[in-house]
Amino acid sequence: MGDTTTIQVKKKTVSFLDWVKKKHGLSSYDGAIQQLGKKEKGARKSMFGAHPKMKQFKRQEEDFHDL
Repeated sequence: MGDTTTIQVKKKTVSFLDWVKKKHGLSSYDGAIQQLGKKEKGARKSMFGAHPKMKQFKRQEEDFHDL
């Protein structure tokens, strides 16, 4: 490993990173952090609900009623 550093994380975070490693078949904490970063980068808020084949949402009249 070329340029490495040491960071302090809570034991709970290490347990979570262990879970990520196991889930994705990774061998290092660096790989687990990279995996989480890729997932975060790929999930842009502006894309939530965007689907090219989905019809535009239109409320039905019965959705509007007085309580």
